Amino acid sequence: MKSQIDSYKDGMNYEIFMHRAFKSSDTSKPGMHCSIIENLLRAEQGDTSFVKWHGSFDKQFEKVKYYMHKAMDKYLKMKKIPSENLNRIEILNSKIDRAYSTDDLLTIIVETIELTDSVKNY
Repeated sequence: MKSQIDSYKDGMNYEIFMHRAFKSSDTSKPGMHCSIIENLLRAEQGDTSFVKWHGSFDKQFEKVKYYMHKAMDKYLKMKKIPSENLNRIEILNSKIDRAYSTDDLLTIIVETIELTDSVKNY
C-alpha cells in the first residue's frame, strides 16, 4: 500500500504530465488535477469510501486512460520535441491501452515527462 506522500508524488507527476501537454496550469479543467491519480490509487487499494462520487476503480481507470491519450495526442503535435522522442511517445501512447494497473500508467507518465523535457516550461 502506498503512503499518502507517495500517492501525492504520483499525483503531482500526473499533473505535470497534463499541464505540460496542454500548456496550461489550470487545474479546474477536467482531468488536470493531481487528485485524479490519488483517487485512482485509493480505489485500487480498496478504499471505496468515495466511489459513489468518482465511480468504481474500472470507471476511473478508463477515464484516466482517456485523459492520458488526449495529452499524448497533444505531445505528438509539438514541434519542439525531438523526433526520436516523439517516436517513443507514440509507442508509450499505444501502451496506455495495455495498462492494467495505476503503476503501469505511472511508468508511462514518468517516461513521458523525461521525453518532453524540451517543453518543460509548461
